[in-house]
Amino acid sequence: MSFVRSRKISEKTDDPFIKESVMKGVAYKETPSWISSMHDQIRLTVLTSLGLYLRSMKLGYPAYVTDLEIEITKQVNWYMAGKFFIGKFPPLVGIICSGLSRIVGYYGTESLNYAGQPFVEFPLVALRRFSALLGASLIPIMYMTIRGLGHSRAAATLAAGLLIFENGLITQSRYATPEVYVLFFSAMATLSWTYMHKNQSQVIQSTIWQLITGASLGCAVSCKWTGMLALPMIWVSIAFETYNKLCDKRNTVKSVIKQNAIYLLTVGLLPLVIYGLIFSFHLALIPSAGDHDLLLSSHLKYSLVGNVLEPSQPNIAYGSQIVIKHAGTAGGYLHSHQKRFSGGSTQQEVTLYPHVDLGNVWTVHKANQIWNASLPIEFVNNKDSIRLEHYPSTRKLHSHDHRPQLSARKEHNEVTAYGDRYIQDSHDFWTLNILTDENRPSKDTTLTWKSLNQRFRLVHARGCVLISHHAYYGPPTGENHQEVTCMASAGTHISPWIVESSYHDQLDKMVPISYEKMSTWGMIKELHQLMKTYPDVVYDRLSAGATVEGATNPRSNMDDNPNKWFLKRATLRLWNELAGYSSHLVINPIVQRVILMSMATCIGFLGLNAFLVQRQLKLPYYLSWLYPAGLHVVSNEFYTRSILVFYSAVLIQFTGLRFTPSFDLSMSDILSSMYFGTGLIATMLESGTLRLPALYRRILFYGLIGLSVVKFSHLSHLAYGGKTWYRHECEASGLDIDCLAFPPHPQELANMLENSGITKDSTQMTIYIGLAGMSQPFRYNQGQEVEADQHIAILKKASFHQEANVAKGPLRYHRVLPTPGITPEEAALWAQDVTEKGMERVLAQDLQEVQALAAAAVAHEEKKKIEAQIGQTGTIRFLDQKNQLPILQPAAP
Repeated sequence: MSFVRSRKISEKTDDPFIKESVMKGVAYKETPSWISSMHDQIRLTVLTSLGLYLRSMKLGYPAYVTDLEIEITKQVNWYMAGKFFIGKFPPLVGIICSGLSRIVGYYGTESLNYAGQPFVEFPLVALRRFSALLGASLIPIMYMTIRGLGHSRAAATLAAGLLIFENGLITQSRYATPEVYVLFFSAMATLSWTYMHKNQSQVIQSTIWQLITGASLGCAVSCKWTGMLALPMIWVSIAFETYNKLCDKRNTVKSVIKQNAIYLLTVGLLPLVIYGLIFSFHLALIPSAGDHDLLLSSHLKYSLVGNVLEPSQPNIAYGSQIVIKHAGTAGGYLHSHQKRFSGGSTQQEVTLYPHVDLGNVWTVHKANQIWNASLPIEFVNNKDSIRLEHYPSTRKLHSHDHRPQLSARKEHNEVTAYGDRYIQDSHDFWTLNILTDENRPSKDTTLTWKSLNQRFRLVHARGCVLISHHAYYGPPTGENHQEVTCMASAGTHISPWIVESSYHDQLDKMVPISYEKMSTWGMIKELHQLMKTYPDVVYDRLSAGATVEGATNPRSNMDDNPNKWFLKRATLRLWNELAGYSSHLVINPIVQRVILMSMATCIGFLGLNAFLVQRQLKLPYYLSWLYPAGLHVVSNEFYTRSILVFYSAVLIQFTGLRFTPSFDLSMSDILSSMYFGTGLIATMLESGTLRLPALYRRILFYGLIGLSVVKFSHLSHLAYGGKTWYRHECEASGLDIDCLAFPPHPQELANMLENSGITKDSTQMTIYIGLAGMSQPFRYNQGQEVEADQHIAILKKASFHQEANVAKGPLRYHRVLPTPGITPEEAALWAQDVTEKGMERVLAQDLQEVQALAAAAVAHEEKKKIEAQIGQTGTIRFLDQKNQLPILQPAAP
C-alpha cells in the first residue's frame, strides 16, 4: 500500500522512483511490480462486481416499456424491417440495440406503441442488461483513469466507490437509453487520452491510444448530440499542454505545431469521420420506404426503395397543371377544398395537405390572360407575373387585407381561393421568384420555371410572400391542415416551394424527368435538418397526453434546467404507479454536495493564490493551515493538470447542456458532470491530505464512501421501484417530487376518513391519464390504488390500440389523416357550378346595367318634355310626390 513521503525524506534517499515521483509532484511511493498490479486488479474486480450487482438487480421490473425506452424500441423494429426513419438522436445506440436484439433471436415481431405497454417478445430485458453492463464499466474506467494520471489507489478507490453508490447513475444504467452509451464513450475517451500521455515514450502504444480517443469521441457524438461536450474536454487538455510546451524553452515552436496538427487529425477530424461512417452505415440498413415518408422532401422520399414518382414534364408553360409542395416544412401540398373559412373573408380555404388529392392541382395562367388551347406554347420565366387557378373549382389563389384565422398578426395576410373565370382581380397576381442554390432570389429573367429540383417563391402584388409554417387548423373546425398565409418580409426557411408534378397537353413530346437517387451526403444533410427540428417535424398520433405527475402538479417541472439539476435536489420521474411504486432519477446528495464544495474550494484557492502572488504577500500564521489543506496545489503542476482535467470536464458538461437541442435534453444528461465530478473529488481530497498520516487519509476517504452508501440506501427504492412509498415519506424526503402521486399511509387514510365526518367523497382523487393524443380525467378513491392502476392499464390499452388500428404506417406520424378526395366528375361539377354562378352574376350585372340605361333614357325623355313645357308656358309642371297632384310654378327668369 502506498504511503506519504515528505519532500525532506525523499531528498535523502537514492531511490530513483521516489525522486522521480517527487519531481512530478507525486507524494506516494508506488511499487512498479506484479504486487502493485495485483492490488489494482483485486480492487478493480471487487469494485466492478459490486457495481454490476447493484445495476443488474430486478431488470425485469417494470415489466413494461417506459417512456424513456419507447424511442429505442421503435428504432429497433424499423432497423429489423429496413424502413427509413427520422431518429430523435444519432443512430449508433439504435444500431447497437438492433444488433443485440438480433443476437438474442428477435426479428421485429412485436410493436410497442405506448409507455406502459407490457412486452412479451421484445428483448427489452436484454437491452437493459447491456446498459447495466456499460454503467458498471464506468467504475473500472474511472479507477484506471485516476491511476493513469499518477494518483494513488486510495484516490482511485474513492472515485470508483462514489460511482458505485451514485443513485442517478444506478437508475439510468437500468434502462435502455442513449445517455449511458454517451457517458461510456466519453469516459473511454478520457481514459484513452490519459493512457496516451502515460505512454508517450512508446510511439506505437501512444498512437493507438490517441486513435482510440478519436474513435471514442466520434462514437459519443453518434449516440446523442450531448456527446459533443466530450470534444472540448480533450481540447482544453490540448490547450493546457500546448501552453506548457510553449513556455518550456526546450520545445521548439515547430515541434509544438506538428504535435497539434496530429491532434487535429486524431481528435478533430477522426471523430467527424467516425460520425459520418456511422450515419452512412445507418442509411445502408434502412433503404426502404418507411413510416416517416410524409415528412421527407420529395427527392429523399422517392430515393427510397418502394416509393415511385410518376415522371413529370421538365418545363412549366402557361396552361400547365402543376402540384406545388412546400419545401420549408413537412406540411405537404398547396391545397384547396370546398370548405370555407369560418371568419375573416369566409372565402374558400387554402391550406397544406400531405396526401395525394385532386385538390392539390393548380393551372398556371398569365396575370392578364386566361390560357386556352388556341394559344401558342409559352414557358413561364423568372419574374413573370402569373395567376394560379385551382383546377377543381377554377378559383384563383388570392390574398387580401384580412388577417388569417391562426396567425392574426399584422405581417400576415389571409390566403384564399377566390373568384371565377369572369373576375379580374389584381389580388390574384403573383410574381415568380426562382431561387438559386444559395436560397436567394435569382435576377436572371431568362430562367425557365422547372419542376422537381427548382425552388421558388411567390411574391404577391401587395409585396407579401406565400408561406406556410407550423400552425394547424385543429378539430373541430379543421383537420389539422397546416396554415398558408402571405407574409411580409418572410424568411427563406418558410417561403420556398417546389413543383413536384407538371403536365401540359401540348408538351407530351418532351422527355419526362424524375428524381435521381439522392447521394449519401445529401441524405445525411437532410436527415440532420429534420432531426434539428424533430418536435416540429415528427408528430406521433400515439403520443400520450398529460402524465399523472404533470396533471396533479403542473408546476412540478416547469423550471427544469441544467442549473436546477446540478445545483439543487431535482428529480426526474421515469415511471410511477398509483400504488406507490415508482422510479425517479435522483442524484446522491453526498456526491452532489462534495462536488460543489470541491469546485468552490478550487476556485477559492486559485483566487487566493493569485491575490497573494500579485500583492507579494504571505498568509498570516493563523491561516497557514491552508497550505497543507490544498493551497499549495495551485502551484503544483502535477495536481494542477489532474484537477484541470476533471474541473473543466464538469464545467463543460454542466454549462454545455444549455447549447444542445432542448427537445432531447433531460436530467439524465447531467450524469456526465457527476461522473467527472467524482474524479475531481478524488484528486482534490488527495491533494488536500498529502501531509496527513495514511490512516487518517483512509478514514476520510472510506468514511466519505460510507456516507454515500447511507444516502444510497435511503433512496435506493427510487432506483429499483420495488417498494411502496407513501405520501408522508415523499414529503419528508425534501425532494422535488409531486407527492400527491403517492398513496397515503393506511393510518393517514384512516385519520382522513375520521376527520371528514359526513363529507361526501372525502377520499376521492382526480388525476389526468395520458391516452392516445389526449389526456382524460380519472377519479378513484384513495386506498384503492391497485384497482385504479389496473383500470388505467385497461383504458390505455383500449385507447392506444384503437388509434393504432386507424393510424398505421406513415399515417401515424403526420397530423393529417387522409379524407375522401374529390373525383374528376365531382371536380367537373364543382367547376361548372362556380362558372354558372359566375355567369348568373354577370347576367345579373348586365341586367342591372340595362335597367339603369332604360331608366336613364326615360329620365332623359322626361327632361326633354319639361324643357319643352318651359319653352311654351314659362312654368314647370311636376307631380307632388305625396299627393300625386300636378303643381305649377313660375319658371325662373
